[in-house]
Amino acid sequence: MVSLEELKKYIDFLSTTDIEELEVVSPEGEKIMLKRSEVLSDVLSLKQKKDTQTQTKIESVKPEQQVEEKKEFVISSPMVGKFLLSTSKDHPPFIVVGAQVKQGQKIAIIETMRIFRDVISPKNGVVKKILVEDGQFVEYSQPLVVLELNEE
Repeated sequence: MVSLEELKKYIDFLSTTDIEELEVVSPEGEKIMLKRSEVLSDVLSLKQKKDTQTQTKIESVKPEQQVEEKKEFVISSPMVGKFLLSTSKDHPPFIVVGAQVKQGQKIAIIETMRIFRDVISPKNGVVKKILVEDGQFVEYSQPLVVLELNEE
């Protein structure tokens, strides 16, 4: 079950990115869909405009100019441990940004006290972002990888 604290982390993550929709799947299979509302988008745009007015460089943010909305999915850590993108430094990584992944494909390993657990992609998609570095310590349910979902 996703705790309130974890849910707040996902909401904060959603508010700091340009992602419009986020689906979170807990290790127990519970699914939660978070969508950025138009009101929140407008508030964030106003906040960004206010923040940029105090800076010397002003950039205008226009979310209405987005041509096509892409669905994205965040794969989270199934446990606490060390995030590994390959089995060893001599082997290539399981995934790289831009790589196509299939449902059921191993995308990483989490290692804790010599116990290795595969991180499996629950969906088909293209790796848009890898949110943690290889060898970095991760928390339970920490977002690891953002997939851009394939049209099905």
